[in-house]
Amino acid sequence: MTISEVTVNLDEDKPSQDKFVKPDLSSLKPVNSEQVDLKKFHNSQVEIVKADILQVPSTFTTKDLNGKNLPQWVLKISSPVLTTLGEGEDKIEFRASELFNLSQDKKGNLIGYPTNKDSNLVKFMKDIGARTPEEILGKKATIKHYEKESSQDGQKRGYLKFKY
Repeated sequence: MTISEVTVNLDEDKPSQDKFVKPDLSSLKPVNSEQVDLKKFHNSQVEIVKADILQVPSTFTTKDLNGKNLPQWVLKISSPVLTTLGEGEDKIEFRASELFNLSQDKKGNLIGYPTNKDSNLVKFMKDIGARTPEEILGKKATIKHYEKESSQDGQKRGYLKFKY
């Protein structure tokens, strides 16, 4: 790779001796970046190891006094880490996860979980043999791989959730 040293004046009021190395554009070589094939996890059976109740932003909830939508209470379930990419601080962990809406009142207070047969949570619990959300942990679930186009760059990205 051809590299040249360039003097840069970062402060126009003072002469500068700041130097940085500028690689020659023609010397850049293609390099294969590390990738993860999430499709290989499609239809895999995994144990549910995490279930957390949390709030997420929503555009479908009641608005507060300032006209902003209240956050939605959800149940987030997760598989164990299935694979990783990178190491150290840059390590990315991949796991299947799913958010299920919980029931809340008009003030945004959590009041329970839906029991309607059309509820995604009820369908999921029936599929894995759980009668209540507290029985979800430790149950086996089937992973579903799906692709979604990124709104940022238009490329398709793979995701892992659960079948039900």
